[in-house]
Amino acid sequence: MSWLPDPQSHSPEPMDLTQAVTWRKLVGKAGALFCLLASLAIIDGLAAKFREPVNVLHVLPGDVADIDGPIPENIKGTETLTYASDSKDLAVTFVAIHPGYFMGGNMWRGRLTVGRNLAPGKYTVTVRPRDYPTGKPGSQLRVVVYPDALSQRGAFQSTIKRRTGVSPYLVAAAFVPFILVSLGAVYLLSQRIDSLQAEKGLAEIYRVSRDQGQYLVTFGLGTQHGVNPGDQVTLMDPEGNYVGTVKVQESAAQDSVGSITLDRDIHPGYLVARNREATGR
Repeated sequence: MSWLPDPQSHSPEPMDLTQAVTWRKLVGKAGALFCLLASLAIIDGLAAKFREPVNVLHVLPGDVADIDGPIPENIKGTETLTYASDSKDLAVTFVAIHPGYFMGGNMWRGRLTVGRNLAPGKYTVTVRPRDYPTGKPGSQLRVVVYPDALSQRGAFQSTIKRRTGVSPYLVAAAFVPFILVSLGAVYLLSQRIDSLQAEKGLAEIYRVSRDQGQYLVTFGLGTQHGVNPGDQVTLMDPEGNYVGTVKVQESAAQDSVGSITLDRDIHPGYLVARNREATGR
């Protein structure tokens, strides 16, 4: 039926070498930006933790917060613990005893329940074993109660959490999928670039070393591309400008090692070509 459209007439054009190189640069920059933003979010969270005392808790009326603290004695169970607070609207429920992560010793873990009618202000909760001497201090927690979420956010040391109400570590985690997608895209584009370059007799140098006053360069052209030991291939900078001639020392099916003596630096990303005509990109 001639009136039906040809399905091949609308098929997208395959990506050429110039497009693949351009897209890899863009995706690589995007991935670097995602890594930078994730790193800044982590730094923000760590800086906030160092600026904020570990025994201060910022809450709202009605909150239930996870809390913990050190145990000076070798306490085996939560049933031997008790607490005291400035208000009857602050209640502690003990959950478990666990080893300390950094300083050693034992720690208690529990939940702090804040009453809905508790007035804004600063309070103290003290946890101690039941048989502690009266004058001996226990594990103290300073509780700051705010009237509303906006006031609470203003007290956070983290810039991200203060401005958005979101944990900086959650923000950092949100960038991880974008970083992984960027890495995958760069890998696939690199594979496409290698394939297109090989068709043109081109390859990127991916390893450079010095040996007895000369450079040894490794690149992705081998015997299956017509490159053999003793051949000479053209060396170019990443922009495609002529630099010199590389003599092939060793060749495998898909890779070769060549040598060149130059008074300028060569680094991965430089190109080699079987002939000067292949430099058209």
